[in-house]
Amino acid sequence: MTTLENFYFGNITPSEYKQSKNTKKKLSEMTQLLDELRSILTNEQQKEKLEQMENCQLSLIALSEKDAYIDGFKLGVRMATEIYADTQQRR
Repeated sequence: MTTLENFYFGNITPSEYKQSKNTKKKLSEMTQLLDELRSILTNEQQKEKLEQMENCQLSLIALSEKDAYIDGFKLGVRMATEIYADTQQRR
């Protein structure tokens, strides 16, 4: 199968990626800090604000990853187009 066929049939999932060790380490540090913060917050209103902040941060991360994926895909297409155009000019 071609790459496009694999992509169509779902054999290629470009939105999935492997996290680096540094990413996993930072995620672990952030989780630990959030757990510590939760444990020292006594007021329900404070805990609710922390939860709202976490949800907002997760949404922001998802949007940033989507934007980066789209920009990367566009860049790849531009590069492929440029290579194709260059080969056509050389003929």
